[in-house]
Order: sequence, then C-alpha cells, then structure tokens
Amino acid sequence: QFMNEALVNGPNAFAPSYDIGGAVEWAYSQFSVNGVVMGIGENDDGNAYNFYGLQLGYALETPLGEGNYRFIFQKCSEAYQDPTETSKEGKQCVLFSFDQALGDMIGAWVRFGKQDDDAKIPFQNLYSGGIDIKGSLWGREQDNIGIGYGYLDGGNQGVDRTQVTEAYVRFALNEFFALTLDVQYLEDTYKSGAGEDVDGWITGIRMTAEF
Repeated sequence: QFMNEALVNGPNAFAPSYDIGGAVEWAYSQFSVNGVVMGIGENDDGNAYNFYGLQLGYALETPLGEGNYRFIFQKCSEAYQDPTETSKEGKQCVLFSFDQALGDMIGAWVRFGKQDDDAKIPFQNLYSGGIDIKGSLWGREQDNIGIGYGYLDGGNQGVDRTQVTEAYVRFALNEFFALTLDVQYLEDTYKSGAGEDVDGWITGIRMTAEF
C-alpha cells in the first residue's frame, strides 16, 4: 500500500514489466527458489536485452509470528549506455528483503541492496524499512497503518542522495472497497553543479476495489 517506489520495490534495481520469457518455481519445506528469464524488446536507450532474475527464500516461524527472508539477484545483457555514453554495459544487482511479524498486531520489514555502476544509474545503494500496524489494535481488523523510510545514494548521474519518508492509513469501507490516506516527505540532494537541492511534501488519497 505504499505509493513511493523506494518503499514498494528496489528502485536501484531494474526488474522489467512482463514480456516474452519463462519462469520456474520450486519449494521444499521452508525454502523456495524462483527464477525468470525474459527477452525485453526495448529499454530506455532503445536497445533490446535479456533479463535474468533469481530469488532464494526462507520462511521462518518464530514465537512472534512468521518471517520471510529473501535474497534476490538480477542481471541483464549489455544494452545500457555507460556514463560517458561511448559504450554499452550490462547491469546487475543484489537485494536482501526481510519481513517479520512481531506479534499479532505489528510487523516490521527491512530491505537493502546494491547495483553495479558500469552503466548510467540514478542510484547504486538502497536502504529501507518500516512497520505495519494492523487495525485489530483499534477493533477494525481490515484496516492498517504503514510507516516507512528509504535512503538511496551512489548513482553516477545528478542526484547525490534521496531520502523518502511515507506514512499511510488504510480504511476498509466494506468487503470490496478501501480508502487510503497517504503523506510523503521527499528530499533530493544533488551533486555539486548538478542542480539545487529540493524537498517537499506529497499527499494523496487512493480508493481501491477488490472483487
């Protein structure tokens, strides 16, 4: 239910949308392995490339509740411009994503990852985390509150670092509709000579319908 990409996925990674390819899944007891190979018709530089993704997962049961611990590796063929725009480079990235229940009403998550910088990239490093508070705390089991923070840096473009803080509250109106109120605070710090630092607030309202 977060709206900012820094708290939904890893914006320093490069997982593409659906395209021609295939996927495999294997699970045994608490362990899982997922793999995907895709042929992408065109990236932002106008080049076709192949994408490879691997996820190793482990589900842990503790007295506090269930936790999920994942290692993700992504790689693509040489189809992106390097920072000098004189050659094409590939990309690869590793991400670690952990979430853990802390009892019946609260959960926590943390995510961090690193991408290589042979190609032009806005961010190399990602550190993010947050908590989820279930509505059963105030007698509404379908509601929840989310609070998250993300820090990104290490890119080879204009932005030196970015910080994202977001909080939302989701109200279930009935079994089909839910209303989310959201507020974000963003802060971009630019490298010397690349532009003026900016910060600001973003507020939003989202209605969702499930059938």
